[in-house]
Amino acid sequence: MQGRGVKATIDGRMVLVGNSALLLEAGVTIDRPVAESGRTPVHVAVDGKLAGVIFIADTLRRGAREAITSLKESGVKRVVMLTGDNAATANAIAGELSVDDVRADLMPEGKVAAISELQKQGFKVAMVGDGVNDAPALASADVGIAMGGGGAQAALEAADIALMTDDLSKIVAARSIARRSYRTIQENLWVGVGVVHVLGITAALLGWIGPIQAAFIHLGPDVMVFLNSVKLLRVKIAGT
Repeated sequence: MQGRGVKATIDGRMVLVGNSALLLEAGVTIDRPVAESGRTPVHVAVDGKLAGVIFIADTLRRGAREAITSLKESGVKRVVMLTGDNAATANAIAGELSVDDVRADLMPEGKVAAISELQKQGFKVAMVGDGVNDAPALASADVGIAMGGGGAQAALEAADIALMTDDLSKIVAARSIARRSYRTIQENLWVGVGVVHVLGITAALLGWIGPIQAAFIHLGPDVMVFLNSVKLLRVKIAGT
């Protein structure tokens, strides 16, 4: 029943709390239509009879709009919302954001399938989540990012990156740090290792340098890699 609701016995009465699928599976008749109000309906049944519906309204997380805008400006091509909420609730939230696609009413396996579909389309997928139901999707994405401020332990363990805060701007900062670090690694490989070693080996083969000079040149890449990497300490990245 995970992801759909809970079942419990309270004062000798069987209580079901969850979505309509859970109640229908338990044989509860839902004879009251639920209007599409942009809120998540939570059905409550007592002893096999529908007792009522509780509506839960999601609020936009602070900084979400700015974070998505910054990610797109930095080169992210597509932003997709994957949620277990109904379509009306998901679209109400998505309407306040610059997302490109909304997929609602998803169980954990549905989120994994959506990520797999995006990967088959050629996208490198980064998944951001914080709940137990997000754990499989975090594990299947190319990069799983768990929001650790209030996130579930399962999500933290499944993710590749754990941000110990719920501040969405840190996602932008983490991406900027990763891109800058990767560029530095490339510089170290091409200049510090590739060019220097190639030049040193060529010079030695041509007899232009002797063993002592070769030893100094061999140390050169290590020094260059160190000095080039130290530059990262001086890089100013917004949000850090």
